[in-house]
This record gives sequence, structure tokens and C-alpha cells, in this order.
Amino acid sequence: MKNYIIHIAFGALLLMAACSKETELKKSVFIPDTDFPDLPAYSEWGYNTFGAYYDRELFIYTENDVPAKIINTGGKTSFLLKGQKRSAQYSYDYDPVNMSISFDLYGFQPNTFSDLLALHDTTIDLTGPNFKMIVTIDTVKHEEQIMSGTLKFIRAQQLMVDKNQVEVILSGEFGYTALVDEEPISITLGRFDVGIGEDNFFKY
Repeated sequence: MKNYIIHIAFGALLLMAACSKETELKKSVFIPDTDFPDLPAYSEWGYNTFGAYYDRELFIYTENDVPAKIINTGGKTSFLLKGQKRSAQYSYDYDPVNMSISFDLYGFQPNTFSDLLALHDTTIDLTGPNFKMIVTIDTVKHEEQIMSGTLKFIRAQQLMVDKNQVEVILSGEFGYTALVDEEPISITLGRFDVGIGEDNFFKY
């Protein structure tokens, strides 16, 4: 009986340790870029961050939202980055607004998050026929008219915890120019380093 209790206690400790590891994986780790300290530095460690300049403002992750989701539905797979648009560090300060960008890929149909490994070393032309992008700023959706730009998945790698695959880490860069309400805008220096697992991969 005593051995049985010891086994149960040991199993509970292992489960708690595994859960603790997975909880830590969900957090965001901000390491500032050396040249552009408003932005997270480019990384490939699953830091759950992204950032870019939207003209002179920041589009960046927040601690309150899941920074990235993959959504496979309706014949397309969306790579969704969700955060805020706010002033840069040395600009006039004002209240941030919620913002998201959905990069909609047609023809790529992953069944599980493991299939995202196929994105490794992939560059997508944002002006191509199999692509659409939706930008939402403060609940208002804009289908931006892309003039030029790319989305680069520089690295897609497995993340293993206790010999089990728990995430695929997607790391890369993005940037583009577009017309919004007939005015040209640009997103520059975009980078992302996000983990995609069971809780932020959706297929329906």
C-alpha cells in the first residue's frame, strides 16, 4: 500500500512538472532588437512574440492575447497575428488600439499542427493569386490592396517536451506596402517567433 501511494505521488509530481513546462511555453519573452528597441529581436526559440512598424506606429503582441493562431477552415489556412497598434517609444503617446493581421493562404491544408513543419524555408509572395490578407483595427476590417511584399517562414521546427511533440515553432519575417482607403501604407521590419500547438491550431 505504501509503495502504491509513493507511485501515485511520484506520478503526480511528474504530471505537475510537465504541466509547468507547458505553461511556461505559453508565456512571451521580450528581448529588444539592438537597432530597433521597440521591436522584439528576431529569434527562433518560441518566444511567442511578434512586432513590426505600421508606418511610424508599432504593431506588436500583447500579454493579454494569444499572439498567433493557425486556423484552417473554408478552403484556406490563416496565420493570424493579434496584438495592438500603438505609438513607438519616442513618439507622441496615445491609447493603443487592438489590431490583427490575418495572412490567408489558399492551397495549404494542414490537418494537425505537426503539418506546419512543411512551411520551413518558405517565402510567400503577398501579391500572388493564392493569398489574401485581412487587417482588423479596432473592430474595423480592411482587405488591404497589396502592392508588394512577402511573408517568410524562415524556420519551422518541432518543440519536444519529455519526448513528446507539444508545438511547432514558426519563426520568420514579413513586410509589405498596400493601399488602405486609397492611401499607401507600409509594414516594415516585421518578425515573429511563435509556438503553435493543440490550443492555438484550429481546423473546422
